[in-house]
Amino acid sequence: MLVVFWALVGWCGTPWPHRFWPHPPPPPPDPWWYAKLGGVIGGVLGGWVFNQVWPMEANVTSVAVAATAVGAFVGGGLVADIVGLARGAGKS
Repeated sequence: MLVVFWALVGWCGTPWPHRFWPHPPPPPPDPWWYAKLGGVIGGVLGGWVFNQVWPMEANVTSVAVAATAVGAFVGGGLVADIVGLARGAGKS
């Protein structure tokens, strides 16, 4: 159940690609699902790494689970950025 929670946080931690100001001509649509998939994988990895560095006690509380969301959020954002850079999203 904790892995599903980390995957959800990783999914939510990656921003949806959107444009604030429309610039003509509009760019082709972003393949956003690459970033989302990277966010899910990074969320699970980040939550797992956080749990390895700061392990939970035998009595798992909601505060301990919420603390692992920090690792999942950071891991999801980091891996999604790396996937975006690998696909050439950072080119100008």
